[in-house]
Amino acid sequence: MKTKDLMKNIAHILIAIIIICVSFIPPWRAEAVLWEDHFDQEAKADWQHTGSDAVWTVEDGFLKTKIQAREQWSMIFERYQFIAYPGPYNGFTITLETVGATHARFGIALAKRFYDPVTEIEEHGYYLFFTNDMYTSRDDSLFIEPGQRWNTDELQQMELHFNDGRFQLSADGESRIDFTDANFDYIDTIAFVLAGFVTEDLNVGTASVDTFTIDGLAVSPIRKLATTWASLKQEQP
Repeated sequence: MKTKDLMKNIAHILIAIIIICVSFIPPWRAEAVLWEDHFDQEAKADWQHTGSDAVWTVEDGFLKTKIQAREQWSMIFERYQFIAYPGPYNGFTITLETVGATHARFGIALAKRFYDPVTEIEEHGYYLFFTNDMYTSRDDSLFIEPGQRWNTDELQQMELHFNDGRFQLSADGESRIDFTDANFDYIDTIAFVLAGFVTEDLNVGTASVDTFTIDGLAVSPIRKLATTWASLKQEQP
């Protein structure tokens, strides 16, 4: 038997074993897993850009972004959304390594959808955790007064923990924020966020991050099977 055929047969046998094992696990039971991206290569299946005023690239082991605004004197609110595992999310910790920005704000956006049955309008509420401050936002572009501010455009490590409405932020080993919002009992979307205000120069503002890690993702057996199957298919010659 040729090596190629042998590898295919082994992959099929492994999938069969996984399917049998999963069939004995209740579908509602999930386990917490760790997921990380060292940005060695672009992964369109894991991230999705939302917005049209910035470019996002993976270069030299970093995720990099740069403002390229369409209009002068405008607010920039660009997101690079985590889609490798769909929400909702709860009980997780996000860690960023070697993260910073120049002439812009850069960090993590945690959002939840809110529906008003009277107006029949769906809104998105955001908590924006930047390297140097924290904002709240509504409907993608409306910034409210900053909640906290620090003078740290660059950090070696930024850690954000969320569980049942409690937000805890630390930077380079020091605690910065610890508060609870009962309206945020879970998170719908997780994303990198690039924000700023451009004046006459449309191309001012850059940011980068070396590593993104999220620990505590609740993954069902079915989702884990799909991920394993995709991985095995990619490894087949």
